[in-house]
Amino acid sequence: MRSLTVMAFLLVFVLTACTDESAPETNPDKKGDATIVKADLTNFEKQLMDLSNYTAFAYDINLHNQKAKGLQVTVDHYENGEKVNEVINVESGLKGVKPSDHLRVVFLRQKMNQGKEKWIGSIITDNGYGSSENIIDSPSADYTSVTSGGIGSKTSFNIGKRQYAATIKHTNKTSVSQRTNLKTKEDIKKATNYEQVYLLSVKLNEKTRDDKKSGK
Repeated sequence: MRSLTVMAFLLVFVLTACTDESAPETNPDKKGDATIVKADLTNFEKQLMDLSNYTAFAYDINLHNQKAKGLQVTVDHYENGEKVNEVINVESGLKGVKPSDHLRVVFLRQKMNQGKEKWIGSIITDNGYGSSENIIDSPSADYTSVTSGGIGSKTSFNIGKRQYAATIKHTNKTSVSQRTNLKTKEDIKKATNYEQVYLLSVKLNEKTRDDKKSGK
């Protein structure tokens, strides 16, 4: 039943992603190898998230460079500036994906019982979706602040460069800054220098992991 519920949620995102009638931008010289923007969820999707106790972060991607063969989605967990766990790492091949096709990435987070939470990372195309999920220990409920922030306007990114889509911070600090334009190790150190931080990111790869394993 739990798997069926996850499939139902992702099916909703598949349907809405694939019925978006907006025309994609396809000028790689001006827009990088791809652009990413926060998805405009319907009221139905938002209500579904509220009813299910899921928190959703959804982004639409327009691919401009067909040299990209894989799209990777990750969620990394940091404590006080140090990476402690890779929560999600899933990749989808982009063979046959054209600039006119729709791509959507979805991060789902659900609170569970007994101090646990479930994360789901999914990559959705016109032809379906691939996803990965993980159940981990949930941060303490004693933190005075839980904040999140992410990409709002359309942002370009390139093959081989990780693009951070959102950050989630659990902290007792009185001042919290949110940024996703993280280019250097020092940027990441500053962004994650809180008690509990989750970084949500996407990356285009010129070779998929399967290609690398096979030596292609």
